[in-house]
Amino acid sequence: MKSILKWGLAAVIAAGTLLPSAAFAEGFKDVKETDTHYDNILIAQELGILSGYPDGTFRPNQKLTRANVIKALGKFELEMAEKTMDTYPVAGVKPFRDIPPTSRDQELYKLSLVVKAAGIFDGDPNNDAKPANLMSRQQMAKVLVNAFWLEDLEGVDADVRDLDKAAPYFRDQIKILSENSVTNVTEFRPTETTSRAQFASFLVRSFDAMLAAPIESVIDPEPVTTTLGVEPELPESVEVVLTNGIIAETYVEWDTSGWNLSEVGRYTITGEIWDADWVIELEVIVDDVRHTDPVVEK
Repeated sequence: MKSILKWGLAAVIAAGTLLPSAAFAEGFKDVKETDTHYDNILIAQELGILSGYPDGTFRPNQKLTRANVIKALGKFELEMAEKTMDTYPVAGVKPFRDIPPTSRDQELYKLSLVVKAAGIFDGDPNNDAKPANLMSRQQMAKVLVNAFWLEDLEGVDADVRDLDKAAPYFRDQIKILSENSVTNVTEFRPTETTSRAQFASFLVRSFDAMLAAPIESVIDPEPVTTTLGVEPELPESVEVVLTNGIIAETYVEWDTSGWNLSEVGRYTITGEIWDADWVIELEVIVDDVRHTDPVVEK
């Protein structure tokens, strides 16, 4: 399994029920609410994938370099793994030839090891990452599929009419983006470049698609203990395993009609997982506090 993705703002955003532009993300002085990619830029910022520049700008129209993508997806991988650049396991990973340990941009160097270790970037046959080069849309398709564990969806047809313009080894990844609604255009323009604003939308849609994978199983929650007459605090979410191997947390709504808090016993209540056809069980233990007090010998 890939790693644990904590529920919270990120998953709510992925479900489309909350936009952080109103309450969370700080925003950028060169990104207006009327801009096409406005919401996704702020969501990507809140997810910690994309950031702006020290002068408070995002530079949405700036062309995307491979170094930009390495940093963005490296940060995402760290969030997924709940690691830092110093704790992520990169021992034995051979640095890209053109991003050596002596690189002036140490953030780029460390994150390049992360994306290489995670199998997101593999470099060219000469082990070069070419960080200064602009990122083509077909190259972006490959790394997005790798980073977000996107899959070929059975029974879903890709609607891309210019696949013949893509290099053969990128065509499958482009089709996967289309199947997962990461791209919604029929002319993908595989050899063209991408702006930072467009990349923000690609990132957020990829994130949505990753969490949209069906639930494969539910991890049973730990029993909850309470005392007579005291309503217990039930977990708001449970861990689920998605078919792509991601472990996520999702909301659950409990049916408490199956317990009697005025009587000692073990009760099983059921819960419905939010936005999914799954019912789970939770054991609730009602104790008499008098029975748990230590016996005092006289």
